[in-house]
Amino acid sequence: MRAGRPIATLVLALGLAGAVSGCEAVQSAQDTANQVGQAADKAQLCIDALKLAGFTPDATDPQKALEETQQKAQELNDLAAKAGDATLKDAIDGVAGTMNQVTLEDLSPANIATWSQQKLDQVAKLSTACA
Repeated sequence: MRAGRPIATLVLALGLAGAVSGCEAVQSAQDTANQVGQAADKAQLCIDALKLAGFTPDATDPQKALEETQQKAQELNDLAAKAGDATLKDAIDGVAGTMNQVTLEDLSPANIATWSQQKLDQVAKLSTACA
């Protein structure tokens, strides 16, 4: 009976080693899944942010344009809060800031081109952060 005990111990040890390596494989797969999930989250965040950033106010109704632009800025701020990547968060915040700080004067026909260029500069940074 004593000869069977070392074999049982060996089988048990091999089983534990297999379980540990199996746990490592599960952890590795989970890490990979998390990375894929984070990349998908970032991609969706970028799609949503670029869509909002692409908003062009209608200068024919400056008051309505101001309100809509500030609403889009708030939506961008909400997205920035979800960004896990600091570069992406900063880029979204940049666009949101430009949109949030818009004034009725900025949206006048004489000034909208200048403001739009400032916003486009921020959108370019967002595009780079999303790449």
